[in-house]
Amino acid sequence: MQGADQRLLAAAALLVGLAIGLVLAVNTGVVGVSAVPAVARTAAVAIAFFALCGYPVARALVGEDLGAHRALLVLPLGATVSSLALAALGLLHVPLVASLTVVIAAAAIATVRVLRRSGRPAARAAAVGAAADRTAWLVRIALPLVLAVVVGLVALLPSFRSGYASVPGENGDAILVVGTAVLLEHAPPTATRTDTPIPSIPLEWRSKYPIYYPLAAISTLAGQDPIQAFPTLIALMLALAGIGFFLFARYLLRAPPWLALLALFLCPLDRIVMYVTIHPYYNELWGQFTLPYVLLFGWRYLNEPDRRSAVLFVLFAVLCLLAYPLILPFPAIFLIAAAVVLWRRRRAEGRRVRWLSGLELPRPGARSWLWLPIVVVAVPVVVVLGRGFIEKTVSALEVILPGSSLVGWSGSALPFLPFSEFVGMPGSAVIDFVGLGVMCVLAAVGLARLRSELRCPVGAMVVVTALIGVYFRERMDGQLFFFKDLSFVGPYILLLALVALAWLATSKAFRRVAVGALGIVAALVIIPAGAGREVNATYPQANKYVLQLRAWNRELPRGSSVLVDIYPSGWQIWASYMLTEHPLSTPTPLYGIFPHPEIGGKADYLIALRIKPPPQVAVVGRPLFANAEFELWKMKPSWPGPDTSVRPLVYDQTTINLG
Repeated sequence: MQGADQRLLAAAALLVGLAIGLVLAVNTGVVGVSAVPAVARTAAVAIAFFALCGYPVARALVGEDLGAHRALLVLPLGATVSSLALAALGLLHVPLVASLTVVIAAAAIATVRVLRRSGRPAARAAAVGAAADRTAWLVRIALPLVLAVVVGLVALLPSFRSGYASVPGENGDAILVVGTAVLLEHAPPTATRTDTPIPSIPLEWRSKYPIYYPLAAISTLAGQDPIQAFPTLIALMLALAGIGFFLFARYLLRAPPWLALLALFLCPLDRIVMYVTIHPYYNELWGQFTLPYVLLFGWRYLNEPDRRSAVLFVLFAVLCLLAYPLILPFPAIFLIAAAVVLWRRRRAEGRRVRWLSGLELPRPGARSWLWLPIVVVAVPVVVVLGRGFIEKTVSALEVILPGSSLVGWSGSALPFLPFSEFVGMPGSAVIDFVGLGVMCVLAAVGLARLRSELRCPVGAMVVVTALIGVYFRERMDGQLFFFKDLSFVGPYILLLALVALAWLATSKAFRRVAVGALGIVAALVIIPAGAGREVNATYPQANKYVLQLRAWNRELPRGSSVLVDIYPSGWQIWASYMLTEHPLSTPTPLYGIFPHPEIGGKADYLIALRIKPPPQVAVVGRPLFANAEFELWKMKPSWPGPDTSVRPLVYDQTTINLG
């Protein structure tokens, strides 16, 4: 492609992306910039932190075969390496501030060493800085980054519309995430603290410690509450997932640049991916982010095994499986199928696969004892995180067989979503299911267009995992497995459909070109429209009325107890979160993975929703504090019953269930 053509491609892609983002912003109702300072502060800190941690790793590990897009791997590698490093230090009981100091210092030293070894980048760039090279850099690096930023901004539209940065959506898991980040700011991940909103990390999340450290670290570095930093971090992770789709399409599918850019922009805007991001399913989002990198570097190692590709694969695979153990079938099916295909081909050619010998592991030498401290430190970290992964995986395997009960894994607030929403369709009308059929046909065509050694691995992953989703659709209480399985496979079906449309649009037959071009235009309308519907229906769950409870918490006398007289719901959890400095109780706790106040019916004060105020016989006079959603009252000392309010909140969950 000539320089002029590349500049035209860049300009067209940028204009389309910005236009779609602007339309979504207008339709969402964004009218001001009140949330911008908080978002910009978090984004600047997060990007700087990930870039510092990722740059030396990218320079050291990314080979020449990926060298053209090495800059795109800096932030994903930074997120991965920093997460694992901070978790390891945290499990060794190193305080977060000290851990950040160590990680930042190590990254800075490594960056200086890399720059010294590679020479002066400015001088080197000047030597090759012809116009053609600058144009190629624009398409390779700058344009994907800009489109990834647009994707992230779409995920931030609920915050821009409300005018402040806060936790969006309806999934109560986010309360545990921000509470976990607060805990990690003050204590190691295995600790129990009575002075934090979440006293300990849930048992179900024992393997997931690494993905909570970035939120705690960025909140600390930015001087923000995790609630405020949360929406920007999830938007950034969605953008990095988009870059993963771009690299997957560019290197595994060997897609042309314009098709890879389409994948970068449209796959994260798939309605179900946006749903996962902004509702938010934080743990699953990290699985969504890491999966394309696991597939890319796993494939790369199988084909050209060496230590650098092995390390890249292991970094992303470890974080992926720790963040979301239930994602295991996706990389396992893909890599096993790829290994079988490659092994058969190499055997027919009389060549070895070299999957072990390619590592060129060093032999024990006279100074092998120097590895002993590293092993001593690594063993407890591996044991703790590995135990969490095994517990989660085994508990899932125990319930997937027919006849077993999925009651412990079902989410009461999560129905069976329509199949159409998993592959980019906006809704569940008849036309959406027609679109579902068209997408599946296009995905089959796209799969057939892949080169032979990739067709089987991708096809096996997509078909088998889609059938797993259908299986859970037919199971009683299978909503959670159904949703999580298909939310991972959906973007890859969409990606294969885009491959088919690209093949049609670039064929020599006019009719095929017309169909392909029309399909691409339709995708650029329909898929963002689905994302727009999800954004339009999403508002902050930690809204300004919830956040106002913090001021009430400070106004109450120290040590006074509060009865949380709110029905089991997110409102009850948020009220308990904000009033955690006081002993709490509640008549009807929300059980499950969420910590809750002790059961009780009497306290010094009572908080209730305005739509269901407490009985006047239980309270004194008028409410002490009130806003549009909550009222806080003084309870009558004569109200019968003991005050059972305590700190901290209570955990009932003793087995591994929800994810």
